[in-house]
Amino acid sequence: MVFTPREDIEVAKAAVCEEPADLFTADARDVITRACSAYLGPRKLTALELLYHPRHQADLTNSGTSAMQAVQKTASWQVRGMSVPVSERIRRLWEIVDKARLDMAAQVDALAPEPLTPQNATSLLTRPPEEDVAAFAFRTLASLAAGLAEKKTWKDKIDTVLTVGAAAADGPALACIDMLLAELIRPADALAETVGAFETAGDGIGLLLPLIDATAKPTDAPPKVPLAVQFYKLLARAPMPETRTALAAHVVRQVTGPDKMTNRSLADEIGFVVELRERLMVDGGLIGGETTQEALERRLARSLSDQTIDMLMQGTQCAGDRVMRALTLHRKVFGEAAQGYLEQYVVELMGQPQVESKLMPEGLSVRKQIKALGALHRSLKASTITGRARDRMANQVEQAQAALLDKTRLLEKLNDGSGSAAERLMRVVDLCREGAFTDGRNADRARAAAQQLMKRPDFLDSYLDGASQKGERASRLRDLQRKLAEARIV
Repeated sequence: MVFTPREDIEVAKAAVCEEPADLFTADARDVITRACSAYLGPRKLTALELLYHPRHQADLTNSGTSAMQAVQKTASWQVRGMSVPVSERIRRLWEIVDKARLDMAAQVDALAPEPLTPQNATSLLTRPPEEDVAAFAFRTLASLAAGLAEKKTWKDKIDTVLTVGAAAADGPALACIDMLLAELIRPADALAETVGAFETAGDGIGLLLPLIDATAKPTDAPPKVPLAVQFYKLLARAPMPETRTALAAHVVRQVTGPDKMTNRSLADEIGFVVELRERLMVDGGLIGGETTQEALERRLARSLSDQTIDMLMQGTQCAGDRVMRALTLHRKVFGEAAQGYLEQYVVELMGQPQVESKLMPEGLSVRKQIKALGALHRSLKASTITGRARDRMANQVEQAQAALLDKTRLLEKLNDGSGSAAERLMRVVDLCREGAFTDGRNADRARAAAQQLMKRPDFLDSYLDGASQKGERASRLRDLQRKLAEARIV
């Protein structure tokens, strides 16, 4: 299930009602919820309760301007971008609403639905063979609305629906429970009554996602929230698509909201947002679609700026460390703004005067300096930074390593250094195997030095020293051949 949020106008245009029956569709109920929010919210009412209870309809009609404002709002949404006068659409909507109200009052009066309660839920939610599914749905929703009529809080209403929902055994009954429960948990305060409040937006998302993808178990329910266990049990045993869609809408609300995802460090916050995008992928699509993608990109863009970058670089000892950390982030983050800022940061770091002398921390051995420059070069070459800038910076590192090799004469000293020829060779072989030398002239230079060592007359004897048995000598030679191949020396 991939949920995509819609604007008021978009929903209204999908629910252009022409007959009273059209008011009962999912899109029309969504429009009613939005257009009547100022009336429904304070009274803890849902669109379904309004549609299936004549008293609620009469109260809205007699409430003053609330009904008029809702109709005007809906009409203005539906004619936006059209040549139809809003007054004409208002007139037509009133005709439809008035007829629906009269028809509903007559149907409910003729049916006289028994209010659905935990005591009669089993019998009322059982469909007799002679009752078709449409008639059963009407009777059930009217009974649900009647059963909730005197409930004044979201908690009481949700508690009632969850309790009677436990008695719903088949698809039609569960569909009715699903429709009403989805509308009941739409407000943020109603959701908090159901699964609890969240300390951070990330906590809320982490709790809701398993409910959405049907992996949550009743034992996962927050223990201190009275309604949570019932809610988890119902979602564990039934599809409940509308309820899961309502939960997905809450996830998008958390993602697009202003609250931080975590109460942890800035680096952890960025890491959470990056990982969250993968967690929000359901059925091949992103929950919330482009709305979610854009919100996540904005979060990353806000997290990366001149004011925050120093916080992310805490613990680094040199320019090379900072470049490496920025490149790691650049590979992980998404969005042009976040990636662009990190690219600019790396380019500016590498553009500092005499940056080559700042690429490594002080006090490193020559061997460790070589390895550090090789790792930085590999990271630059593998980065997704713009090609020309990437190649220019990689070339800077290659030149810095070449200058270090010239200054220290590390490779030239191999022929007359301490230790056996075999020991000196393996120092170079191990560096080559680890990718310590930058690809190109520096790596070629190291391999050439290794080959020179292998030509020394004392090399083979020093390498096989201590291996008296023929099998042991053969094993050592095979091991040498493998390492030389890995180092690309032979």
